[in-house]
Amino acid sequence: MQPIKYFGFQSVAVENAVVSITEGLRNLDGSIIWDTANKVVLAETNNGNLPVQFRRGVYFDPRIFSNPLLALKGKVGKAYLLQILAGGKQYSAVTTLLTPIPVDSITSGFRIVNDSNQTKVRITNNYKDPDSIGNRQFYYWRDSSNRNNFGWGGLTKSGWPGDDNFTNGEYIRLIHSQEFNVRDTVQYFMASVTREVYNFWDSYNKAENNNGPFSTPVSLITNIRGDNVTGCFSGLALSNTTIITK
Repeated sequence: MQPIKYFGFQSVAVENAVVSITEGLRNLDGSIIWDTANKVVLAETNNGNLPVQFRRGVYFDPRIFSNPLLALKGKVGKAYLLQILAGGKQYSAVTTLLTPIPVDSITSGFRIVNDSNQTKVRITNNYKDPDSIGNRQFYYWRDSSNRNNFGWGGLTKSGWPGDDNFTNGEYIRLIHSQEFNVRDTVQYFMASVTREVYNFWDSYNKAENNNGPFSTPVSLITNIRGDNVTGCFSGLALSNTTIITK
């Protein structure tokens, strides 16, 4: 892994790359046995059901359109190898899908009336943190403000991820600061992630908010191997639920 000083960057779609994902089984000693016979080659698509901006530079298992039941689907406990050939250069990364922590319930409350005289509420994620140190989560949701957005990048993500450094084994009642409309349908996702995935996106969030007059560069640690590349191949182990706010 390579630390990179963050001075501001944005994602740039790479077209006409060769992209594949291989599933693997991680041994107790940390080594991984890759199932190379079932490597899945991803492809760009011209499928008319997708927004135009996602037809180039975004890669899918082609079976997701022709036979979704056979398309690549992540499995808990398995490791995944991403390989990319682009512009004559090779890149690779490994991520693992953990066992997701279940969401017990999502509740709404804490009504306020904002400056526009609109009634808003906040939601609370109720869940039990396992009695094992090192659990890390991200929180996402889809509501009326992003209902028509495409993909995971179109969801709203909590500004700060969570870990159990001070709450290991406790019952958590996490109140999000986001304000929601009353009687809105909110699809909520809690993603359990590995330490390296958490560290990258935590530092990325801090870098995005590190723009004051006395700000200093923030180190990002990419898990992608290759020349002059920054990013994170992120496996998200999901639990989810839906609530109608009131």
